[in-house]
Amino acid sequence: MNRQSFLRLTGTGLLGAVLSSCATAPVSSVPVVWPTRKSATVRAFVYDCDADKSVSFFQKNGSVHRGVINGPGVLLTEAQVQRLMPALTTPTPRQHRTACYLPHHAFLFYDASGHVVAHSEICFTCTIQRSSPAGLPEHINFQAVWDILREAGVPCGDGSQFYKDLFKELQAGR
Repeated sequence: MNRQSFLRLTGTGLLGAVLSSCATAPVSSVPVVWPTRKSATVRAFVYDCDADKSVSFFQKNGSVHRGVINGPGVLLTEAQVQRLMPALTTPTPRQHRTACYLPHHAFLFYDASGHVVAHSEICFTCTIQRSSPAGLPEHINFQAVWDILREAGVPCGDGSQFYKDLFKELQAGR
C-alpha cells in the first residue's frame, strides 16, 4: 500500500468516525426520579414572564412571579398528575429549539403540609424547561404537557403578547 492509498483509506475512516459520532444517540425511555421529595398535590400556573425582572416562576424567597394570571393555580386531578409525571420525567428525542426562554407556564409540587417541594417552568416557544430541584431530562414530552394544561383549563397561547394581554386584562379587572 502506497502513502496516497493509505491517506485516502485513513481519511475515509476518520470521516466515517466523525460522521458516526454526530449521529443522535439512542434516548433512554427510563423515567428519572423527580422530584426527590414526595408531593401530595400539583398546581398548574400561567404567567406573564415579562411582568417582572426575573422570568423564573418560583422566586428564591418562596414567592411566585408577580405576573401570575391564574391566582392560586389550577389543582391538577390525580389522573392529570399521573400523565404529567411521565411527560416531565421520561427523556424524549431532541427537539427543535430557539434561544428565547420566556416561560409562561409552571407547575408547583406541594407536600402534604402545603410546602413547595419542587417546581418546573416551561417555555413552549423554545421547548426549554427548568426545574428545581434539578434532574428533569433536557427534552421532555412538551405536547403531552401542553395537552394537560389545556385540559385543566390553563390558558395556552402563541407568543408573549398573548400572555401580556391576559395579564393586562387581569390588572384592569382588579
